[in-house]
Amino acid sequence: MFAASFHPAGRAERAARHGRPLSPADPLAGPNLRPVLDPTGWRLTVYEDAARHFLARAVLAR
Repeated sequence: MFAASFHPAGRAERAARHGRPLSPADPLAGPNLRPVLDPTGWRLTVYEDAARHFLARAVLAR
């Protein structure tokens, strides 16, 4: 089983669009997302935060 989150704009572009700086505390930042997923049994396998898209894909490790 897998889950994915996709957006056609990266985190920096979305933050700028909303008039705010990109925050390292953003829950979708890679270093913040992994520790949230791990205890739930989900393992982040793909993480792309590019200028033109955001993609996070996780698989259920149980």
